[in-house]
Amino acid sequence: MRIFSFLLLSILLGLSSGCKSKKPPVDKNADSTKQTPATTTPAATTGTPVTPPVVNMKRNAVARTGTGTKLGELFKALDLYANDNNGKYPPAFTKNAQGSPLLSWRVLILPYIEQQNLFNKFNQNEPWDGPTNKPLLSFMPKIYLSSGNYDVNAAFKTTFLAPVAKETVFSPLGAVTKNAISDGLSNTILVADVDDDFATEWARPVDLNVNSQNPALGLTNSNPAGFMALFCDGSVKVVPNRPLPNVWAMFTIGGGEQVKP
Repeated sequence: MRIFSFLLLSILLGLSSGCKSKKPPVDKNADSTKQTPATTTPAATTGTPVTPPVVNMKRNAVARTGTGTKLGELFKALDLYANDNNGKYPPAFTKNAQGSPLLSWRVLILPYIEQQNLFNKFNQNEPWDGPTNKPLLSFMPKIYLSSGNYDVNAAFKTTFLAPVAKETVFSPLGAVTKNAISDGLSNTILVADVDDDFATEWARPVDLNVNSQNPALGLTNSNPAGFMALFCDGSVKVVPNRPLPNVWAMFTIGGGEQVKP
């Protein structure tokens, strides 16, 4: 009886061990170093090449969107300044008693871009590079940070310049009122995003000197599509390089020239 019980127990144990999961057979021809690939991004799995970053951000559509936003903010500041000064835009620069330029219009509108404290630190009777004012260049407001060029930004320079001529909004002869813009606000450029080579220190009383003979000088090299401009009605547009329109007509406030797209 004991022998029969022992045999029955052995059979049951054998059946139980046969029900356990077994490891799959090892393929001796398989590469033992091969591992399961890690999860990859869709671009990696499809073999799509990764586009290198654009060196000149001004050629990048996203960067141009940021430029347009900043130009729009500049319009708000300039418009508020005009409303507080009998409809007059700021002069291109301030002057001392001898008529020498001191500070840019970009300094004058600091209170209108939430930079009243910085404005208060400037000595209004001192030139932009004087002992008090020059150290303030390093506090350049982000709204003037307009270029993708490291050297331009590191020098506290901006490419947001006003077209300056006696026929423009920023006339060297003095402040201009909105009512003086007889060519139409939507046809007249207030500020332009110029080429990096024409960038200037943001507080320096230097802008884009324009003339009828070569009005597009400093505007056609940064982007093959054209330069961005802020118009007196607050609109921001890309002025195309090809075909180049009558840029001089866009600069003047009362020339009566025809503005062709």
